[in-house]
Amino acid sequence: MLDNLRNFGRSWIAKILLGVLIIAVAGFGIPSVFLDLNANTVARVGDQNISVRDFDQVYRSQLNQFAAQTGMAPTAQQAVSYGLPNAAIARLANDASIEILARDLGLGASDRKLVELVRQDPSFASAMGLFDTGEFTNMLRNSGLTEAEYLNLQRRAASREQVGMIFNGAYVPQVALDIARSYDNDQRTIEYVELNPVLFEVTEEPSEEELARFFEENQTRFRTVETRHVSLLPLTAEALAAGVEVTEEEIAAEYERTAGQYVSPERRTVHQLTLPDAEAAQAFAEGIEAGASFASVVSQTGMQTEVTELGTFAQGEITDAAVAQATFGLEENGYAVIEGAEGQRAIWVSSIQEEGQAPLEDVRGELEQALRLEKAQDLLLTAYDEIEEARAAFLPIEDVAERYGLEVYDLALTADGAALAEIETLPQGSTQTIVDAVFAASADTRVTPAINLGSNRTVFFSVEEIEPARDQTLDEVRAEVITAWQDLQTDMAMTRAAEDMVAAIDSGSDLFTVAAENGQTPQTSSPFTRNTASAGLDPQVAQAAFQGGEGHAGYVPTQNGGMVVFQVTQVTPASADATSQVAEAMETSFADLIFASFVEGLRQDLGVRINQEALNRVIGLQ
Repeated sequence: MLDNLRNFGRSWIAKILLGVLIIAVAGFGIPSVFLDLNANTVARVGDQNISVRDFDQVYRSQLNQFAAQTGMAPTAQQAVSYGLPNAAIARLANDASIEILARDLGLGASDRKLVELVRQDPSFASAMGLFDTGEFTNMLRNSGLTEAEYLNLQRRAASREQVGMIFNGAYVPQVALDIARSYDNDQRTIEYVELNPVLFEVTEEPSEEELARFFEENQTRFRTVETRHVSLLPLTAEALAAGVEVTEEEIAAEYERTAGQYVSPERRTVHQLTLPDAEAAQAFAEGIEAGASFASVVSQTGMQTEVTELGTFAQGEITDAAVAQATFGLEENGYAVIEGAEGQRAIWVSSIQEEGQAPLEDVRGELEQALRLEKAQDLLLTAYDEIEEARAAFLPIEDVAERYGLEVYDLALTADGAALAEIETLPQGSTQTIVDAVFAASADTRVTPAINLGSNRTVFFSVEEIEPARDQTLDEVRAEVITAWQDLQTDMAMTRAAEDMVAAIDSGSDLFTVAAENGQTPQTSSPFTRNTASAGLDPQVAQAAFQGGEGHAGYVPTQNGGMVVFQVTQVTPASADATSQVAEAMETSFADLIFASFVEGLRQDLGVRINQEALNRVIGLQ
């Protein structure tokens, strides 16, 4: 039977059947054989692949930029939540879309042109301004590129630049600029009254039926949030420093070692007098020559009230070079006449503090804290190991904490992290990281992972109890519900009054009459634009005033809980020559905006396919 099978396998019929089977499996059962993206491709745009290497370079650059801006190196999960991988793919997909269009249009740069561009690149120029082969070679070595790869990158960049030049010279239509200028510079003047919630305050309590119905309709307002009772142990140099002892001998030795840092420079108290004319300047010049005091010359010229004290400065703290030179060229109580941007002025040095060494007592606290931190840095790793050993053995970490003078905090932690504010030794900006770790931990986990905050800063924690979020009963929050009901009735009463006033104005009355009927006195604003509200006017009111023309009335709740009823009394159109930041921004970025929209359209037409497995591998999720 085996012989028969072997003979059949050599026949043409068997080979045809095997070929059909392979195509069927490849086409339907295992698409990655022919159709899917390979392991070295993160995404494909049209027929162009985005390689793992290209993606990794752009992604790492974005990670470094993010870390430089925030001071935090994000984890893979954090990078995904911030959208960094998607941003890298979008950037590469945009480039690929432009390159495909350039190829279809026959755009590009010849090898000769590329060589010319490289030779003209100032990055590769020598001290003489000529192309330096060594600089070019160093750049290739540092970037890990071959010469061919670098030239290919430049060729692709040149083709993208040529596509971008399509939109050079694009301009904003004048009607759009006029609208922007009008938006920025049109002005409104309004009359308005502010309704005080105190005048509408509802103090009566609701009936049980009203209270129960209100509570049922607003149940989510009275729901508790999940609370985790945790024991938290921060391990930082600052936390360890509190328990470190420093001797007087160590402080004295450190003072001697760093004495040069505590030398206070000579400081001088400087006064200035602006001289109004040549006659006054002549009087001070003659006073200097005769050896007269500054006070006597000032008294002689009658300018006692014009003398201004600039302050007490070291020489390097005075930014005006002429004043610095004059000040530190004088003796105590000396004065001089110097030239200034607004004419001549007299400079007087009223007192001089000699250069000197700061005494130990003045810098004791600073020295002691520096020594504590230095010792704490040396103890960090040892303390970390002991805490981890205690946790691994399921022993209380309080014993280790006490030995190092560390404090264990028992907190009721919610998702807002407010309870962490009491821990002064936590680094700034670490609240969200700690909250995320605590709320990600399972209640059944006996040893929770330590939270790494970077720079040898660690937080250990254990979850003692979890209080899940729940709906509270009416009896638990009765007082709060009554207050909320009363606040709602107050707001409704004030809103009804505002609506009645606006309805009366819309019916033909004016704000002055309507306000008088309600015991109010209207105020008149100064003219204001959308972006520059009148003094004392709520910005939301200013925005609402631009919803209509002259005579337009409305009401707006204010940030302090009140209500403003207004009527537009005057509309002042923008002048034709008024400057507009919106118009300037449109003119500056118009070509870029059109190009960006064009590229987005290209990318959508071509389509982007992502190899999620390769992407996860590169960003570290696998």
